[in-house]
Amino acid sequence: MFVEEYFDHLEKIIQSCGYIQSKTLTRDSRSDYIGYFKADLYFGDGSVLFVREFVCTKIEVEKDMYAYHYQNAQTQLIFRYDNTRHFPDLATFPHHKHLPAQVIPSEEMDLERVIQEIVTYIQL
Repeated sequence: MFVEEYFDHLEKIIQSCGYIQSKTLTRDSRSDYIGYFKADLYFGDGSVLFVREFVCTKIEVEKDMYAYHYQNAQTQLIFRYDNTRHFPDLATFPHHKHLPAQVIPSEEMDLERVIQEIVTYIQL
């Protein structure tokens, strides 16, 4: 898959979420298969999701770096998923989830599941 096709896929996920009120997107194709995607997604309740993915799509989609940082309208962390290599003792290393008071193991996340989690959170 070409990286631009993957970026199109991410944009379709974003467009399909009716809770997103506004957005800024950056698509940076470094080659046919390598690129950086950045999105700031603003939800109706004032919360924001900051998305960062650096990917290689030559064989399959491999996220060399990802971060999905979700915060409330007061800029307080609700959660962040990422694969920064700073918690080697976690069973799911390097994948993990930051919560306001702790870091917990997490499988590798993707934008669609993160947005689903946010929609559930907003609906509570």
